[in-house]
Amino acid sequence: MNIRPATPADLDAVWHLWKAVVDQKIYFPYDETYSREQMEATWINLDNAVFVAELDGQIVGAYILRPNQPGYGKHIVNAAYMVDAQVRGKKIGTQLCAHSILAAKTLGYRGMQFNLVVSTNESAVRAWKANGFEIIGTTPGGFYHHELGYVDTYIFFKDLTKVE
Repeated sequence: MNIRPATPADLDAVWHLWKAVVDQKIYFPYDETYSREQMEATWINLDNAVFVAELDGQIVGAYILRPNQPGYGKHIVNAAYMVDAQVRGKKIGTQLCAHSILAAKTLGYRGMQFNLVVSTNESAVRAWKANGFEIIGTTPGGFYHHELGYVDTYIFFKDLTKVE
């Protein structure tokens, strides 16, 4: 698998990955009311650091880095990851996370925070923990899961100043 910076030509594929993951209604808080234009204004654009994962010449995953907060909070990075459902279970998300840690460190971020990880997304929870993240908070019933109803969400954090 090759992970590389996204180009303008990749953004359509990233959008389709994002949309497919969001449409599952079990990983991200965005619903069907969010348009492509809204997502391009906030996440899927090259003002953010966007990377894609290729397998046999096909884009099968991506991640996006952007400041978690503006101004005095911009030294902490936030990320979003997406993996094509057809290749899940191959630890692509774990590899994307490992790559994103180094990319964020290179970009000068001091920490990485995930604000909303759905507790039932066990593969993501395992991937983030495998990459040294810690759960620093839980929001009871913080996500409406399409199949399970209200489930908890986690806040994960990793101190990038300790990454070599």
